[in-house]
Amino acid sequence: MQRNPDSGCSRKRAFSACLEEGVKCILFVVVVVAALGGTASADTEISGGRLGSGTAWETPWWVIDSGKPGPTALVVGGMHGNEPAGFRAAEQIRHWPIVRGKLLVLPQVNRLGLAANLRWAPEYRNDREKRDLNRNFPREKATEPITPLCQAVWDFVSKRRPDWVFDLHEGFDVHRINPKSVGSSIITFPSGAAFARVMLGAVNNEIEPRRQFSLLAKSGPVKGSLASACGKLLGAKSFILETTFKDQPLSLRTRQHRRMISTAFQRLGMIDRDCTAILSPEVRSGLTRVALFDAAGANEGKVLKVMDGHSNLFVSHVGPEDMKGEVLQQFEVIVFPGGSGSKQGEAIGDKGRDNVRHFVRGGGGVVGICAGAFLCSSHYKWSLHLMNASVFNKMVEVEGKGRKSMWYRGKPTQVDVEVSGEGVKVLGLEGINSVLYHNGPILSPGNSLSAPAYRSLAFFRTENGIYEAQKGTMIGAPAVVASDFGKGKVLAISPHFESTRGKEKIILRAIEFVRQ
Repeated sequence: MQRNPDSGCSRKRAFSACLEEGVKCILFVVVVVAALGGTASADTEISGGRLGSGTAWETPWWVIDSGKPGPTALVVGGMHGNEPAGFRAAEQIRHWPIVRGKLLVLPQVNRLGLAANLRWAPEYRNDREKRDLNRNFPREKATEPITPLCQAVWDFVSKRRPDWVFDLHEGFDVHRINPKSVGSSIITFPSGAAFARVMLGAVNNEIEPRRQFSLLAKSGPVKGSLASACGKLLGAKSFILETTFKDQPLSLRTRQHRRMISTAFQRLGMIDRDCTAILSPEVRSGLTRVALFDAAGANEGKVLKVMDGHSNLFVSHVGPEDMKGEVLQQFEVIVFPGGSGSKQGEAIGDKGRDNVRHFVRGGGGVVGICAGAFLCSSHYKWSLHLMNASVFNKMVEVEGKGRKSMWYRGKPTQVDVEVSGEGVKVLGLEGINSVLYHNGPILSPGNSLSAPAYRSLAFFRTENGIYEAQKGTMIGAPAVVASDFGKGKVLAISPHFESTRGKEKIILRAIEFVRQ
């Protein structure tokens, strides 16, 4: 697998400590960054810490100083806890190679709200005056922020006086389709309209006309918002960038945020090339960069919940447009979650599947769960063909119901899975375990001439099914299999450990296994 190349400039590295399972660390880092061969200044310094350290609502901040003269830009994410695209995009953007000026990043202002998927600050969820953080900032010079968190944010921002402010949000629908929502829009003061149109042009170039972004620049950002306060009281050029979460995967929304910010930063001279395709930090010891597929056919929520919050993992949502070498080389592992294997495979497309195979062949790892395990097989045209595995899906004439495919076995249920041999070491389990099962593939050796053979790590010892022809076909079949594909590793898991109480961390072990 191709890794991020060094730029040739000298580096000073220090690993950032993170918040994991209640362990709080204040971060202060000095690093010289060069991502994906970027041209970040050799004088770049990165510092970070936490606003409100020690409080329940403490939130991280970062300052990336290029050491070269230029503008100061602030990127804010996660102001509303049910708008994750801004948070995810801000976390990605803070790793970009800044060549001029200074970048300030507050990636997850409403950290507790993001954890609860709640728009409001959880502490004030029943207080209509205080619960919306983006109405709590100063409206006039003589006023102060309403809550301690907003006061801490305002102190941070007003001390550093950014020239440009980009607050990343999401709306519930596309503004062009539903004017009641500000989704898919850029909100700014009239003085920022011309600059906003540059960002609009870049993002709309990739979107069908009906769903394109709109410019809302008549009255400026809403009073009490951070963008409004920065524009009126600090004289900054302020923008609220709104994507739309209705019917759009997170990978697409974060990409739209990155596209707009990359366009803005290039215009300001802060970066020297398009950074839209930079989704993760550079290679770092002790850190595994995971690409989580989240487009058509992917139900990634449970898997994401298992991975989030671990300091040794950096997780980015990826979609079909990311299945290319320049993006995949930024990761050590790709996870294909449950859902629909055919929809995932078809969304990735022929070229994307070739790129995934190239990624694994070069040393990358793949974990496929349920639908993702179908995807890893060699059974279908849309499969990734990462292992020589056939799927039990024959068509059978069922009396009174017509011809039915045998892959479907009914509603989710618990089944017994026995772990043995290599599986004990890989999964950290032994003996028989009850695991949730929902129509994962029943695998057997296939007829592929190019895909490698698999090794069975666990077996089904009980089964479920709804047709007579399914009886006895699941018991004894492999539940977890592994293969070596070129220099890389693949692990295909038919049941759902991530949805089984007490077994969730098996997914972390799976990632560690294919990472090696």
